Amino acid sequence: MFSRLNLPLLTAASLVSLAAAPANSQVFNAQFEAPSLDRWMYPFNFSAGAEFRASLFAAPNEPGFDDRDGEMLVGFDTAATVPAGQGRLRYKILNATLTVFVENDLAFRYDPTPDPLASSYPTSDPDYIPDSDPSKPIEVWAVGYRNGFSSATFAEDSTFGGTPLVQPAEAARNAFPATLDNAQVATDVARQVRQKLAASPLALARLFDDSATELTPGTLVPQGTAVRFDLGTTSSANYVYLQNALETGRLRLLVTTLEPTSGGPGGGTGGVTYPRIYTKENPAAALGYAPSLDLQIAVTCDADFTGDNVVDDADFVIFVNAYNELLDARCDLNGDTVTDDADFVLFVAAYDTLLCD
Repeated sequence: MFSRLNLPLLTAASLVSLAAAPANSQVFNAQFEAPSLDRWMYPFNFSAGAEFRASLFAAPNEPGFDDRDGEMLVGFDTAATVPAGQGRLRYKILNATLTVFVENDLAFRYDPTPDPLASSYPTSDPDYIPDSDPSKPIEVWAVGYRNGFSSATFAEDSTFGGTPLVQPAEAARNAFPATLDNAQVATDVARQVRQKLAASPLALARLFDDSATELTPGTLVPQGTAVRFDLGTTSSANYVYLQNALETGRLRLLVTTLEPTSGGPGGGTGGVTYPRIYTKENPAAALGYAPSLDLQIAVTCDADFTGDNVVDDADFVIFVNAYNELLDARCDLNGDTVTDDADFVLFVAAYDTLLCD
């Protein structure tokens, strides 16, 4: 199991990150009933941050436009509820659920499953695969930035993109949907279809009616439907993205779909066949239709991966799985983006101590 193991000597210096953990672990339950910011990310949106709804649609393989064309940026400032600056590894995500609400009525069909990327290729492409269901899922992605922007500086009214300022222009968004590596380097997936780029979002949406019953896949989606994303069950790099967001106190997410537009963003003569989402500026937000975020976060010592304030066999199992994967950064205790022998030394010391101290 530990074929790579070649343990160095345990030194005081190697224990710094674990010894720095505070004496008491805490669990924070937080509900954010509205975002700090939300914005329809569309190149021809000339009322950034003030719109009542955000249309989600794609323009796959359309020159001058990104494949993921109409998106929704949602941001939550978390530091007032979950203390920031505690060190990335101390944040253990027990639950994280983003919820947005459908503004249009019976305009698109529910698809909860991942579709092959090739189902969005042109039918003339030899790699094209027909879609087995009638729609595309709604997705949520991490956010990457360009042209000097960051989560701290990109606001509802920030410039949409670089040159030209007025679109269309491909790969020019200053805030873009991103896939991340373990070092948190962001790759723009707005043109994922034409680039044939293998990448997975933070989560796919599940849709629920007023009685919290999940919709039947393939059915038309009613107005007011809850669109929920479970952010807590995600990949290593995406989990680190969420931890870093809590560390900085700023969680930013992009809600997108590869559902092609029909009839233009307003529907035109073809009608609207894609989701539209309520923003916090919509009058219906006062009725509970604003984007929201539910968090349950344990802030505990680095090696307590389960968030129960002890480093025990349950944490050992998690560590071993990450160690065997090597590139799983969730158990990267020394901050070098991999889980290797150096991390094993740190974990063993914490495991022998048992209690977070």
